[in-house]
Amino acid sequence: MTRVKWQHSLAWRFFFRTAIAILLLMGVVLGVTYDQAQKGAKDAAERGLLTASRVLDKNIPQITRVMDAGLEVFVSYSGHTSYIDAAQQKGDAMSVRHTLLDELANLQSDIAIVVRPSGELLSCTTDGARQDYQDVGIVQMALDPDGAREAGFPGPMYAGFLQIPGGAYKGFYLAVARPLRLPDGVIIGAMLVGTRLNDQEATDLRDMAAGKARPAPQLALLSMGNIVASTLDPALRTTLGEIFSARERYAGIQATLKEGQPSAFLPLRLGHTDYLACVNPLRGVDGPRFELATALLLPLDPYLAPFRKLQWTILATGALGLLAALAVALQSARGVTAPLARLLEATAELTEGGRPDLAPSTQKDEVGALTMAFSSLLSELKAKDDLLAALEPLRPQSGASEPPSRMGLTVIDMEATVLVPAGTPSPSGDAPATLRSRRITLKEGDEFAGRYRIESLLGMGGMGMVLKAHDQQLDEEVAIKVIRPELGVDAAYLDQLKQEIKLARRITHRHVLRTHDFGEADGIPFVTMEYLKGVTLKQLLDDRGRLPLPMVLRIGRQIAEGLEAAHAEGVVHRDIKPLNVLFDTRGDAKIMDFGLASPVSGHGTTADGQIFGTPRYMAPEQVQGAKADPRTDLYALGIMLFELAIGQPPFEDASLTELLRKQVMAPPPNPRSLAPDLPPAFASLLLRLLAKKMDDRPATATEVVEALKAVASP
Repeated sequence: MTRVKWQHSLAWRFFFRTAIAILLLMGVVLGVTYDQAQKGAKDAAERGLLTASRVLDKNIPQITRVMDAGLEVFVSYSGHTSYIDAAQQKGDAMSVRHTLLDELANLQSDIAIVVRPSGELLSCTTDGARQDYQDVGIVQMALDPDGAREAGFPGPMYAGFLQIPGGAYKGFYLAVARPLRLPDGVIIGAMLVGTRLNDQEATDLRDMAAGKARPAPQLALLSMGNIVASTLDPALRTTLGEIFSARERYAGIQATLKEGQPSAFLPLRLGHTDYLACVNPLRGVDGPRFELATALLLPLDPYLAPFRKLQWTILATGALGLLAALAVALQSARGVTAPLARLLEATAELTEGGRPDLAPSTQKDEVGALTMAFSSLLSELKAKDDLLAALEPLRPQSGASEPPSRMGLTVIDMEATVLVPAGTPSPSGDAPATLRSRRITLKEGDEFAGRYRIESLLGMGGMGMVLKAHDQQLDEEVAIKVIRPELGVDAAYLDQLKQEIKLARRITHRHVLRTHDFGEADGIPFVTMEYLKGVTLKQLLDDRGRLPLPMVLRIGRQIAEGLEAAHAEGVVHRDIKPLNVLFDTRGDAKIMDFGLASPVSGHGTTADGQIFGTPRYMAPEQVQGAKADPRTDLYALGIMLFELAIGQPPFEDASLTELLRKQVMAPPPNPRSLAPDLPPAFASLLLRLLAKKMDDRPATATEVVEALKAVASP
C-alpha cells in the first residue's frame, strides 16, 4: 500500500509549527510547577518529621515511666529487699533470679538485673549479662543517690541506656534503675529493668510518633551509625545501613548528635522511593556514649501527589490546548488526512482478506461520505460472512445426490384434462370431444417437451410441481414448473400467465431468479426458469430462528432491491415468503417463483374467485380480493423481516379464517416490545410496512432499500 511519509504529510507541517510554541510554553509551566512541587513536598515532609520527632521525644520518657511504675512497687516492698539482702548474704543468686523471673511480667520489662553495692552483678534474668556495672551510669546513680543529686539527677529513678554485649539478649536497652534499700534506709544494691531496642520496639515507637498522621514515617534506631533496629524491610534496611556507614556522611551527623541536637534534613533514596530523613539523639544517661539516635524517614511521594496531580492537570490542559491549536491550524487538512489514512489502512486490511473496524465519520463532506460508504461496505461484508457461515451446514455435502426421487419412481403421475383437436378419436372408441381426460406419467430420465430430460423433483406447490431438468438443446440445467391440470384448462388464466411470463422475462436483476419461457407439451402448460442449487430462507429460518440484525438487514435489502427491479417492469410477486427466497453459493438472496405474479393493474383473485398467495404473508388487500400493487409485496416483506428479526411472525393462528382476519383487522405488535435491542428506526420501518392501509406503507421498494441502508449505516 502506498503511504505518505509522516514527515511529508500536510497535517504534520501545520502541527510542527504550532506544537513547538505550545510545547515550549508547557515546558516552562511544568518546570516551574515541578520545582514548586518539590519545594512544597519538602516543606511538608520537614514539618511532618519535626512533629514526629517531638512526639517521639515525649514518648520515650513515657516508656521509662511505665517501666519504673513496676520497679517502684517491687523495690518498695520490704519483703523483696529483705529477701534479696538475705540471698546476698548467703551467696544465693539463683533464688533471686527465680524471684525476678516471677515478677518480670509485673515489671513490664524484657530484663531485670540486681547489682551488689560494689557494682558487680548479683543476679539477672538474662544470659550473657555484664558482670561489672561500674560504668553503667544509671546503676552508679542508684548506688550513690547523693552524688547523682549533686550531678543534677535528683532520682529516685534514673533512666538511660544499657548494652548487653553477648548471649541471647545481646543488644541495647532502654532501662531504668532504683536503689535497693532496707527498711532502715541502708542501700544494699541497685535494681535495673529494661526494654530491648529491637524491630518491634522500633515499630511501637514509630506508631506512637505517627499517631493518626499519614503517611507514617519509617524509623531506625542507630548506634554509632549502625542500625540497631528498624521498621524497614531487609532490603531497604541494608541500603540505609550502607548510607550511614559512609563515614563522610555520618561525620556531620555525629557532630550534631554529640551536641544533643538533631541533624539537618537529609534527602535519601531507598529502593525506588525518595525519602526525607532526620536523625535525633536519644536522650538519656549513656545515650551520647553509645551515640544512640533515631532516624525518622518520611516518603516524599504522598506529599508530591497533589502537586503531581496539578502537573498532570497542567499537562492535560496543555495537551488539550495543543489539540485545539492543531485543530485550528489544520482545519480541513486534519479532517481530510486522518480519515483518508484510516481508509488506506482499512483498504489494505480488506485487500489481505481481513475485516477491519472502521469508526463512523461525522464529517458532512466528501471524505465523510466516502468513510460512511466504506463502513457500510465493511458491515455488508461482515454480514455476508456470518450468513455464509450460517448457510454452510444447510448446504448439501459435496458429492451428495439430490434426494427427492430415485430413478424409476414416478415424478409426475396425475389425471390431466387436456385440450385435443376436434375429430380426434378417443382411445376408448367414444365420440371425439374438445376436452378429454387422460393420465400422464413422467419419470426421471424421461424426455419432456422434446428437449428437457427430467432429473429430479424439486418441490410441489399450489400451482403444480417443480422439476429439475437438463435442457438438451442448450446443455444447461433448468427448473420446470408444471401447472396443475385444473389451472391449465382455464384459458383466461393461461392468457394471464403468458402475459405475466412476458413481464417476468424482462426482470434481469442479480437478486431475482430468471424466468426463461412459457411452453405447453401434451396439453400440459409449463414455465422454465433458471435453476439454482442453494438453500432457501425458510431452511435458514427453521434452522436458526431469529437472525442477527446485520444479517436481517442484508437479506431484506437484497430482497427489496429485487422487488424494486420487478416493480419497475410492472410485476407484483404477490407471494413473497421465506420459501421463495433462495441463497446462491455467494450468500446472495434471489427471489424465485414469479409464476404467481400479476401485472401491476391485476387483482388478487382469479376469475373464479381463488385467492393468490400464502396466508401468513398475505396483505389485507389480497385477503379481501382487492387490487394488488407493489405495496402488497412490501407488506409481505415486512412480515418476513419481522419474522427474521423477532423469531416469530406478527400474526399467527391455527385457524386459517382467524389468521386472515388478523391480517385484515389486527394491529401488528410493537417489535421493540418483543425485542428491545432492535434499533428504533428499524422497528418504525417494520410498523410502516405492516400498515393495514396501502397508503400508509412506503410507496416503493426503493424507499425500503434506503431505509434499510440507513439502519445498517454505522
